[in-house]
Parts: sequence; structure tokens; C-alpha cells
Amino acid sequence: MNFKTKLVLLTGCWFLLSIVVIGGMFNYQQTYVEQRTQQNLHRELAAHMRDDSPLMDDSDYNPKALKSIFHTLMLLGPDFEIYFLDNDGNIKSHAAPEGIAISQQVNLKPIRAFLADKPFPILGDDPRNAIRQKVFSVAPIKEGNTTNGYLYVVIGSEQRALAAKLSDMDSLQQSPIVWVTSAALILVLGFSLTVYRLTKTTLLNPIRQVTQDLKTQAENGYRLKPEAMLNVAELKPIAKQMYLMARTISQQFLQLEQQEQKRRELLVQLSHDLKTPLASVLGYLETWQIQATKPDPLINTAQRNALKLSELLTQQIKIARQQSVLSEPKFEALKLGHILQDVIDTMQPEANKKKVELTLNIPKQDVVFGDKQLLQRLFTNLFDNAIRHAPYASTVQLMINPEPIGLGISMENDIDPQAPQGTMGLGTKIIQSILMLHQSQLRTKQGQQHFEQSFSLPLPT
Repeated sequence: MNFKTKLVLLTGCWFLLSIVVIGGMFNYQQTYVEQRTQQNLHRELAAHMRDDSPLMDDSDYNPKALKSIFHTLMLLGPDFEIYFLDNDGNIKSHAAPEGIAISQQVNLKPIRAFLADKPFPILGDDPRNAIRQKVFSVAPIKEGNTTNGYLYVVIGSEQRALAAKLSDMDSLQQSPIVWVTSAALILVLGFSLTVYRLTKTTLLNPIRQVTQDLKTQAENGYRLKPEAMLNVAELKPIAKQMYLMARTISQQFLQLEQQEQKRRELLVQLSHDLKTPLASVLGYLETWQIQATKPDPLINTAQRNALKLSELLTQQIKIARQQSVLSEPKFEALKLGHILQDVIDTMQPEANKKKVELTLNIPKQDVVFGDKQLLQRLFTNLFDNAIRHAPYASTVQLMINPEPIGLGISMENDIDPQAPQGTMGLGTKIIQSILMLHQSQLRTKQGQQHFEQSFSLPLPT
């Protein structure tokens, strides 16, 4: 999901959750206050009923008389349900209609808390509903100092609950909760849309504009537009840095164009100066081969390198005469072994001067995806650096190992203690640039007397 969708969903869900939590807390608080108020209001109700009606006949009670009294009291107060309990909480008499199931016992723990003046509300068992508790009023039935039972009055009868339910169903449309919920949903939706519009106007649209400006500048050589700066406070630092970056790139483009023009002129002149003696060398080599009685591998290698040099000069002259100085690499499937063999033949004379042995470990599957000329230049620089820094009469080893996504290549050589310290200069930078075009990078491990470079080349797709 994009940012604007996430913002709308997050805001909407957050406010809906807030409504549910606040509504639940409000309902809980309302119920709590109502129960506490009812219980405080009817605290002495059971005591008044006990004192106004003779519930006990000496130390005994009459169930029929109690039932009649309870029925009369419940007619006068339909919001109450009256029960007579013994000392263990067992219900001995009640005024419930015949056929209605009630519990046989009431938990005495809330009753003791009520008589001990604990803070209200105190909820007790509802004999008509075992899973629900209600506020109540209770008074002990005593004979002297002995408690014979309890008058237990449940506040909020079953009839009242049914009447309240029917009333709520009839007046649901006029209920304040419905209006409050509807208004809250409208406010949530309005707030979410307002935040989205503000974010889109303030951030998303300017970011899209900056992206489009950068794309346009990239297509037009990073030429700056007069309106490149934005008037958005949050994005002004970013836009300023992008403007400075684009200005620097434009200046560099101008400098490169001037330098390239001078380089092109110098390259054309130099190529012409080199082409004539190179053609003479090629002529002598061809004459040597014609007059020789048997092939000479050294002459063949010299002629192959001279032809390659002539081809490179021709390409350089052609490129220098073109308006565009950038040449696109030509990527194709290549046999790495063939490229390495040509490079070895070229670098062998330099290796022979120091008696450095060049060894290759090429697997059967050595096909890679790359540009032939760039890879030749890559391995030429690698072997040139290795030979230059290797000790006399040592070995430069190049190993190729198949990997899941390419060929892993590793070159190892010892280090001459007398070799100059520091970086290897331009050669390494050329290697890194060529590897970057082949979606790879150079990894280097250097010890006191050993040097290793490794990278990978991609397989044909």
C-alpha cells in the first residue's frame, strides 16, 4: 500500500478504536454510577420491610404468610424482588410466579460486605439469572442476638429489565447513543479525508513534482529549470540540496564537454601519428611469416597484438569523430576461456621477464554474459597488477568456480616485499568501473605477503 492509503486506514482505524474504547468506558461508568446510586438510595429498604411486616412468629416463620407479604410488597414496588434466606443463604420463601426457575441458594459474601458497610456498588446473586449479578438491599432477621436469616431484596427486577428492553427497542432511533455514534463516524471520516488532503497537498504533490523535475533534468542533461525551488517548508531543504546537486552536475557536464572536445582532437591526432608506424610493423610481421619456413609462436602473438592495436586505433578514431563520446557496451554470451587465453598470450612476455608463472583453472562451463572488449581490459589490468607486484620466480593463479548466479573468479599472488606500498592506482579504478557495468564488485584481501582479488561475472540469461 502507498502512503496515502496507509494514512487513511490508520487514521480511520485509530478513531474507530477510540470510539469503541470511549463508548465502552462511558457505558461502564454510566452503569457503575447507576448501580451505586440505586444501592445508596435503597440501602435501608430491606430494613424497613423487615420492621414494617412481621416476618417471624417467635423463632419460626410461615412460608405462606411470607409469600403473601412478599407478593403484596412487590405489587407496591415492581422494581424489587424479595427473598427470605436462612443463615446459609438458602432461599426459604419468595414471591416468584409458579413455573419460574430460581436458584436455591445465594452467595453470602456480598451480603456480609453490604452489612459491613463496604463501598457501593456491591453486586449480589440474582436468583432468577445465575449468570448475572445485581445491586441489592439486605437486612438480617434477628431474635435477640441471634441471626435467623436475611431479608434479601434484589433491586431491578426481571419485569423492569424486560420493560427497559422493549422501551429501548421502541426508542432506538431517538436514542442519544445512535446520534452520538453517527456524528462520531462522520467526524472520523471527515478528519481522515482532511488529513489526507492536507498531506497530499503539502507533501505528496511536491514530492511528485520533485521526482518529475529530476526525471526531466536527467533526460535533458541535468539542465536546471528556473522554478526548481519549492515553496514547501518541509521539503525546502531537500529541494535546495537537489538544486545544488543538479547545478554541480550541470557544471561537471560543461567541464566534461570541454575536456572531451580537447581529448577528441588530441586522440585523432595521436591515432593518425600511431597508425603509420603500426602499419609498418604489421607489414614486417606479415613478411616475416611469409618468408619463415615454419610458424613462430612469438611472431604470431606479436602479429595478433598488433592487429588488435590497429583495430583499437581505428575504433578510437571513429569514436573521436562522433558527436557522442559514450559507447554502449555490447553484452553477449562469451567463452571466458578464450578471452583469458588471449590475455595470457599478451601478458606472457611481461611474466617471463620476472619468471612469473601464470596458471589458470577454467571449468568446462565457462560461458559468461558480458562485453568482450571490457572483459579483455579487465583481465589485462588484473594480470598487469599481479605481475608487477609479484616476487621474482613466483606464481599468479586465477581460479574460476561456478556459483548459483554466475562464475566466481579469484586471482591470488604473493607480494614482493620491495614493491611500492599503497593503492594500485588507475588500474584498480578501471577494474571497479568495468565490474560495476557487469553488476559485480571487486573484493580484496591483502596480507603481509599475500594478495587476493575476487569477483563474479553473470551467466547468460
